[in-house]
Amino acid sequence: MTSGGTTNSAIPGARVPDGGWGWIIVLASFMIHFIMDGITYSMGDIFLHPMMKKFPGVGRVSISTTWAILPAVTLGSGPIATVFTNTYGCRKVTIVGAILASIGFFMSGFWANIYFYYLSIGVIGGLGLGLIYLPAIVSVGYYFEQKRSLAMGIAVCGSGLGTLVFPVVMERIIGKPWFLGFVNGLKIEAAIIVICVIFGALMVPLPQESSEIRRRALKERAKAKRLALQSKETTSPNDEQRNQLLPTNRERDIPLQKGNILGRESTAVVPGEQQHSDGDNHRTSLPRIDETSIKIIDPTDKTPKKSIEQFEEEISSEPSVVISRKDAVYQGSLHNIALFNDDKDEYHRQMITTTDDVLLKPEVKASFVAQLAKEIDFSLLKDGAFALFAISNFLTSLGFNVPYNFANDLAKDAKVIDAHRSWPIMAIGIANCFGRVVIGILGDRKWINRLYLYNIALVIAGASVLFAPFCNDHIGTHIAYAAFFGFFSGGYVGLTSIIVVDLVGVDKLSSAFGVILLIQGVAVALGTPIVGEMRDKLEGTARPYLWPYLIFGGFILISGVILFGIPALQRRKERQQQPTQHQLDMGVLSYSKENINAPERPQQQL
Repeated sequence: MTSGGTTNSAIPGARVPDGGWGWIIVLASFMIHFIMDGITYSMGDIFLHPMMKKFPGVGRVSISTTWAILPAVTLGSGPIATVFTNTYGCRKVTIVGAILASIGFFMSGFWANIYFYYLSIGVIGGLGLGLIYLPAIVSVGYYFEQKRSLAMGIAVCGSGLGTLVFPVVMERIIGKPWFLGFVNGLKIEAAIIVICVIFGALMVPLPQESSEIRRRALKERAKAKRLALQSKETTSPNDEQRNQLLPTNRERDIPLQKGNILGRESTAVVPGEQQHSDGDNHRTSLPRIDETSIKIIDPTDKTPKKSIEQFEEEISSEPSVVISRKDAVYQGSLHNIALFNDDKDEYHRQMITTTDDVLLKPEVKASFVAQLAKEIDFSLLKDGAFALFAISNFLTSLGFNVPYNFANDLAKDAKVIDAHRSWPIMAIGIANCFGRVVIGILGDRKWINRLYLYNIALVIAGASVLFAPFCNDHIGTHIAYAAFFGFFSGGYVGLTSIIVVDLVGVDKLSSAFGVILLIQGVAVALGTPIVGEMRDKLEGTARPYLWPYLIFGGFILISGVILFGIPALQRRKERQQQPTQHQLDMGVLSYSKENINAPERPQQQL
């Protein structure tokens, strides 16, 4: 496929297609969101009442804990998924995550025990989905720059569509007309999750990514080894010096050597990587190695030594290999970032970590724990505005999953007819699709105050949850609150990474997002079980969900209201210390003017 407008840059890792195979990546990401979020958000609607019948002595609090742990682990494992994705690439991490999540759900079909579900569905399934979730976003970020906002918007719409489809399909699988039961339903969901392996396989890494360079280098090493063994038969059996044809570099050193597949002790000269241009993607590929590519080195001959030196010189001039991109999870338009508009090459140098950075800065190559710690920068909480944003996200996440998990049960309490009880969550799903697109488009407009748009979305989403327990037995009232919640909560999710960049800059997005994901995971784990416990305690009252929905809907509303204090905090901070030119270039907004989307940049330099 041809590119739809390749981004040109002096940095090899910035050569992204902005089209072509990238649209297949968008499709893969869309389907992963469709399956993953469709299953996660519909579990309460599908399995709450069947599990209550299966476990008569177990209340809502114990049962709902299962689908509280699932999204909590999914969110909390975000930093782990980031480290693995940077190391092994989106394709491998997605495939492993799909298999792991499928195993967790499949295990739950063999032992009907609610506490076993905490491990199988919640922990194992959640960890697997966490490994799927991040690559589904990052893969799109690697393939798109100019059209990123559009590509991201299409990809994440799979979440709403999955929430629309899964309640309908799974309800018929475990109930009428097939009566397979919820245990078999869990096995079927395991089979559906494993389909994500196919979509993971479609995530073809760009040729400059570290995982792709490692794969090609290992392949060439294996080929060189086979040819060296064949050549051994033609050499003197008594001369062991001449038979040492195998590279000595360890596998983990390959991507950090710019494709150098020979060690210092190697006696086989293999041609290095060559630069080819296919018109758009500027792919870098290793040439085929055959018998003529290998030269047997005679220790008494000085000519081969010159060949090795030439080879090392060629390798040193090869383009650098991409290890990670700091802006890969950014879902907005990169044209919101000042430096991207002013100097793309400099932007790419600051956003992309390559092997050059590792070679020049050895401390970049760190242990897994050190890399994980780098992805969770709690020092950012020292900034008052970001700390307030983190508190807001905690409050939002306490109530965010409540309408998803208890919409069906709320409709049952209101005496909505059985055939219509899945309609509210379906309304949430379809409205979520529109909300992500519409609010996402508005968030990219220069004349829109993104922070206020984000705050208003939270306030309206919270108000819709407050209205929910007052709905009567007419399904229309339930669809109304669900549609408002789905539309504005979808917009909140899409704007989160954009607001983070406005506060701390795109260069700190990954670390800040790691903090936010952990905070959201903790809140999600608490909110759903508490609502389930409150509902059980209020059994027999006229409106059992009245106080749970008022309290947790109030949390969402308050989370939006308190964020209106961010401009005041930022202006107070700016009176003490003006933002640097670097911060403004990285997308941090200045609040010293009324129009926070068109800040006046000071000339101060770092």
